[in-house]
Amino acid sequence: MPNGPTCAARRARARSALVGGEGFRMEWSGKRVSDGSATRPTVAAWVSGGFGSGESVAAFKALATEAEAGDASAQRRLGLCFRDGLGTDRDIHRAKAWYQRSAAQNDPMAALELGLMLESGLGISSDHGEAGKWYRVALDLWRDRAEGGDALGQFVLGLCHEVGAGVPAAHREALKWYGRSAERGCAHAQWALGRLHEDGLGVVRDYSEAVRCYRAAAFQGHARACFNLGLMAELGLGMVRDADCSASWYGKALEVWRRWAELGDPAAATALAAMYEAGHGVAKDYAVAVCWYRRAARQGNPLAQFELGRLSMEGRGVERNDVEAVGWFRLAAERGHADAQFHLGLMHEHGRGVTRRFEEAFRWYDKAADEGPARRWDAFHRLVPAAGEVPEGCGLGAW
Repeated sequence: MPNGPTCAARRARARSALVGGEGFRMEWSGKRVSDGSATRPTVAAWVSGGFGSGESVAAFKALATEAEAGDASAQRRLGLCFRDGLGTDRDIHRAKAWYQRSAAQNDPMAALELGLMLESGLGISSDHGEAGKWYRVALDLWRDRAEGGDALGQFVLGLCHEVGAGVPAAHREALKWYGRSAERGCAHAQWALGRLHEDGLGVVRDYSEAVRCYRAAAFQGHARACFNLGLMAELGLGMVRDADCSASWYGKALEVWRRWAELGDPAAATALAAMYEAGHGVAKDYAVAVCWYRRAARQGNPLAQFELGRLSMEGRGVERNDVEAVGWFRLAAERGHADAQFHLGLMHEHGRGVTRRFEEAFRWYDKAADEGPARRWDAFHRLVPAAGEVPEGCGLGAW
């Protein structure tokens, strides 16, 4: 048995650490440019404390004022703030209430978030009947937009079919809608299409086609596409192995993620941390990785919480602390993160950082193995577009 991971395992590990989380939203009242830059930060960055507590409170109050005045988009964004604890204490019940107010005004994203929330039961009682109702509302709204040629609507339909949100999971159907959105220039759909071709989901695996799709997205400044191209060049998949080419693409991804991380966006900070941990395009530095993971973890990003727990457990970049590791694993596990649930079970089984309890260990192992609604919720939010990942003209206001 080889000592190191296979290429596929390396690729999966690297990509899983660089998939955007649910705190990552591309919305403001304003502008985006196709190279991934922005004149203003995302709502997540704006209200999550990235600019100091005083501005964070003011930002949250401004958003709340708009929501109270009846603006459906503001109501949905306020729901996000309460759900993720951005600029306020996390309160899943208030998040649900604001999503309901927004969805009642036919905001398609709020209706979809409500369906996912009610189905998963993460932090609230699950209600599959009510979830189904809101899924139908959301899918009808998104389908109307998609069939009318709206690129964002086409992408969202593809995503719903990929993860099985309100419809049976079907990679071929996802491929169809991603393809239509990609043809209209949606960078995130181009990236998603490349991912399906790379993994052979709904189509015969084709690394060359994956590279073509990633390049189309990368030329629009899509950070995850740049990262994927760096990895493909490093491993020689779909292109000639080329260390200089790999470093160049990693560098482009780093540039985008660093810009957004410094603005306070938690998923960008998580991605930047993963690059430092793995040494992709930058010297490996566990201490710097821990700093960025911690920043994102404190903003409620479950992937960052898991990674910080893992590094605390291993004593990499930070002094080994099993109690702290358990705390971070628990936060991520309660948000449906499967790896965190498994590690929390492991800590209970071996009595590390917590009293040894086999019953509790098995409970978390069962949750980690469950492929049901909670996993669907997690998968959906890992795959939504991140800051700068959809060019102008793709209907950003709806997100």
